[in-house]
Amino acid sequence: MTTPSAIVSTPDISTSVMNSVSNQRPDSENIFHIKKRSAYGNPSSANPIKRISTDLKRRNNLTSLFETKFFQHHFQPNNTILLHGDPIEEYYMIVSGIVRCCTINPEGARQIFRFAKKGDFLGLSDIDAWHFTAEAVDHVILKSIPHAQMKQALSKDIKLRDAVREQVCSQLEDRERQLLSMVSAKASERLFQFLCEFASSRPGTGYITLPMCRRDIADHLGLSVETVSRTFSELKRKGRIDLACSEKYKICTVPWH
Repeated sequence: MTTPSAIVSTPDISTSVMNSVSNQRPDSENIFHIKKRSAYGNPSSANPIKRISTDLKRRNNLTSLFETKFFQHHFQPNNTILLHGDPIEEYYMIVSGIVRCCTINPEGARQIFRFAKKGDFLGLSDIDAWHFTAEAVDHVILKSIPHAQMKQALSKDIKLRDAVREQVCSQLEDRERQLLSMVSAKASERLFQFLCEFASSRPGTGYITLPMCRRDIADHLGLSVETVSRTFSELKRKGRIDLACSEKYKICTVPWH
């Protein structure tokens, strides 16, 4: 199978980007300075309306770049979008579908560190080569712009550079929260917060269909498949979720804080 080039965010940020981010992020945003964070959520003291408004402004600066000259790519479920070590040729924005971003250790164990969704930008923190593998969870449509075109745009537009920096900071915070959850939260808390976060990204208030399998969820949360299955049953028994079938659920109570 020929693998089209694509772009995805990576947990292995370059030293230069990491230094730039750490110099500009206030200490209060450090994950170890905890302000009643939920396993996957933001600090309870944050203003969600202000955050959403800021996120939209950031995304609009980047989205406009992908609306000028772009290529469109389609990937069927479980197709490989990019492979670890491949050179970067394009940057991507997800038009529809879910992309799983993962790393695989020498023993073959997989860790899914991100499920990227519609509107997410992929590859902003990579330099010359991908540090992970990305695969389509369901039918995925991506827009891309060439690597050279992105570099040219960044060199001319300070607002675009700020938008990229803010996106990298946001991805770092998400990764830090995930790591904290994996070392401190119970299985039921990890799964429930994941389900709440995924539901918040989908339209409507009814049952949500999970495009990813139980194995994907387990590899994302640092749990076994058996534990994930038992925890789904536990959450249903306690009235925190309702299950129409193994792939469809509805949140019945508010998240833990």
